[in-house]
This record gives sequence, structure tokens and C-alpha cells, in this order.
Amino acid sequence: MKAVRLLEFGGPLVFDDVPTPAIARDEVLVKIKSSAVNHIDLVKASGKLRQILPIDLPWIPGHEFSGIVEQVGSDVAGYVPGDAVFGTSELGAYAEFLAVKQATIVKKPSNLTFEEAASVPVASQTAWEGIFTHGHLEKGQTILIHGGAGAVGAYAVQLASHAGASVIATASGDDEAYVKSIGASRVINYREAQFEKVLREKVDVVFDLIGGDTQKRSFLVLKEGGHLIAATQPVSQEETASHRVSGAMMRLAPSADMLGRIARLLEKGTIRPDVATVYALQDTAQAWKDIAGNLPGVHGMSPSGPGAAKRRAHGKIVLRVT
Repeated sequence: MKAVRLLEFGGPLVFDDVPTPAIARDEVLVKIKSSAVNHIDLVKASGKLRQILPIDLPWIPGHEFSGIVEQVGSDVAGYVPGDAVFGTSELGAYAEFLAVKQATIVKKPSNLTFEEAASVPVASQTAWEGIFTHGHLEKGQTILIHGGAGAVGAYAVQLASHAGASVIATASGDDEAYVKSIGASRVINYREAQFEKVLREKVDVVFDLIGGDTQKRSFLVLKEGGHLIAATQPVSQEETASHRVSGAMMRLAPSADMLGRIARLLEKGTIRPDVATVYALQDTAQAWKDIAGNLPGVHGMSPSGPGAAKRRAHGKIVLRVT
């Protein structure tokens, strides 16, 4: 089968032939139709955080995918060849075939394309876990979402709004209309105002997808007993104690149950996916250059100069595999 591989840290991506994986009794072989590109792929490939995010070389990137069931193991129930599925994997989804555990996939919503479905699993489950599992968001509460126009942030806005929460998001002025269209009641332009100075009432939950000084200032707008959940960096326990709130950095733990709930919301049209750009699998290197424009200094790529990180369409970059 064809696959995209990394042979050395910081090296070029290679499009070549590798053996098709064999499945165990409890696994499903999926013929990949589409795979999504994530920042974490570039971070791992750079080798800069190999102590925290180790990979074995040669390595096939890719953590989320959609496709067609090709073969099922003898212990697998509920799936047959021909089923359209989507899900996550610790193994590489930048390939024509992938062997996965049944517990990591669910059937694809019939109203989504394979490209749309591949863009869903990581971002949507990160949002779900962040605001519900860790943030304990409930109907009638208020949540502040930093980075509401990003892939994870957009799902957080939609899910929180659907749950009956009041949603405030930070984003650029260019993204205000988009973020309001998916459920935010208020959007604060971070380029023109500091959120802690314009919010008159404190919030129950902060979902931080930005980090740095944004996270530090977030303690000022949290109610006592509130929750600050971060997806990018650890939360200071000294700050949480002094402000009498709880805070934690989350790490995604995907599950078929959670993705199944999200799939039902997608099928009903309650929430929607967004795909920014579609590349062919053999053009993965160009897709990485695209995403690296918004993540300077990773995998040896960086913007060419000031302002080089261009604004792109909302949603995920995905790869069309077959």
C-alpha cells in the first residue's frame, strides 16, 4: 500500500510503498478515504519534544481518519466489510489501509462526506472532554472559550451552545460573524480589547486553547469554584488555589461512546464540521507547509517573514487518500 512516512526527525516526508497491515482478532482493517492534518503531527515530526511525545522511526503520521471497512477480525461484532466508519488511531492514518481496534471507530454519519468525517474526531472529542468531562459545564452556566474560531474552539462553541450554556468566545474581528453563527452570544476581539477588562460578570468555565498570558489573565474572570481547562499548557496550581478555582491541562482520551454521541449530533445537523482545504495524500508535504504557516518553527518550517502566517478558511486541513 502507499503511505506517507517520516524517516528522520525534521526530515522530508516520503511517499512510498509499505506492507498492508495484518489485523488481530479484535481489530478492523479500514481502507482509508481521508485523513486529517493536526499540529501534533508536525510537533512529533520535529523531534523537539521526543521525550514527551516519542515516536518510532520510520513513522506514518495521522491520528484521525474516515474510510470503508475492508476486513474484520474474528472477535469483532457490529461491523462488516463495506461499512463507512470514522475514528482515531495512535498508528498512522496517512496511508491507504489502517488496522484499528473496534473501540476507536464508529459508523460515519450518512450526511457527511469522507473529508468532513475525517476532520471531526480529534477536534470534536477534545472540545467535548474539555467542556463537559473536565469543565463540568451545565445548562444555564457561562463559558469563555479562547480561540473560538479554531478547529477545537468551533466545536466547543457549538457543543456548549447546544447544551444550553451562554457562550462567550475570543477571536479576531474577522472571525466574529463566523463564531456567532455557530452559537456564541458574544465575541471579544482579542486584538482590540482585553477580555478581563470588558467582561462585567464572571464565568463558570474557561476553556483555554491559547495559553501563555491569556491563561494567566483568565483567572481574573472565573467565579469562585469555577473551572479553567487548558489544552495547550499546564495550569498553575498556585493560581488555582489563590483564586479558589480548579484548573487542569487535559489530554484527549478518545472513545467510541463519546464519538458516537458526536456522530448523532452531526447526523441531526445540530453541529457541523468545517473543512478548510483538501490535499491529495501524495501532496502531504504541501499540506504541512500550509499548517506550519500558523505554527512557526515546527518541523523545520516557518513563515517567510512578518505577516506570513496567512488567514485561511475555517476548519481542518484534510488529505484525500483514495
